[in-house]
Amino acid sequence: MYKQLFALIALLSMAECSIKEGQKLSDFLWEVTAEYRQQALNASLIQGMVKKCLDPSEFGGYMVDDTVYCYEGSESLKIAGGRSNDNVTLQTFLNQKAESWVGYWEWLNEIWHIKNAEGVRLGEAAKAYVNHIRNVSESQEPVYTVLALTPCSKLWPWLGQQIGASENNFGVYTSWVKENLDPESTGYKEYDQQVDWAYEAGTVTADKALKIFTTSMQNEVNFFNSVARCGCGANVPSCFLLLALLLISSRLYHP
Repeated sequence: MYKQLFALIALLSMAECSIKEGQKLSDFLWEVTAEYRQQALNASLIQGMVKKCLDPSEFGGYMVDDTVYCYEGSESLKIAGGRSNDNVTLQTFLNQKAESWVGYWEWLNEIWHIKNAEGVRLGEAAKAYVNHIRNVSESQEPVYTVLALTPCSKLWPWLGQQIGASENNFGVYTSWVKENLDPESTGYKEYDQQVDWAYEAGTVTADKALKIFTTSMQNEVNFFNSVARCGCGANVPSCFLLLALLLISSRLYHP
């Protein structure tokens, strides 16, 4: 219920927004999807690492899904690249990124012992995200695939900045957080640049871009929330009961 309410509020706020004259499309998209950034920050995966209580099995399941997501992302980039023969600059970018994503896939499948992506039964959140990007790569102008993948590149450094990834301790997840949520990462700027060029050239419209970008942001949130929540947020009534018992016992022993 609360997820639907947050989504409705976010959509209503976006409906009242329109891109300003002279504003970069990438800045506009980032600005009007701020609510989804906050949802991502409060998502189960991120807060589980912050609170050092994330179940390793849940993390493992997420990483297996994420490994396949990298493989499927590389395939979507190849598809979009193959459909952009009239734009050599964009085609070169898409092909280069496809190679990079293949590298992520190969590195991760060694770590997680995945022989082939087809053998993994993706969780519902990861499957929806993969299908969204694939649909964009097959049915929209190729540059929209860059747009659909931008939240993955842009949101993670922002999350790292919010949680102090460079200096804080996250228990056994510290090295993962430092490597993957690096606040200094600026790779997303290449994605933004391609999208802004396409908007200026009239290839991309603000309305369609907002729909695709928002769906990717929603998928990021859903993917982060695909792991079980730990800590007090996992069971609010139990936490209140525990706090009440602690309060009662402190009064009993400290009159």
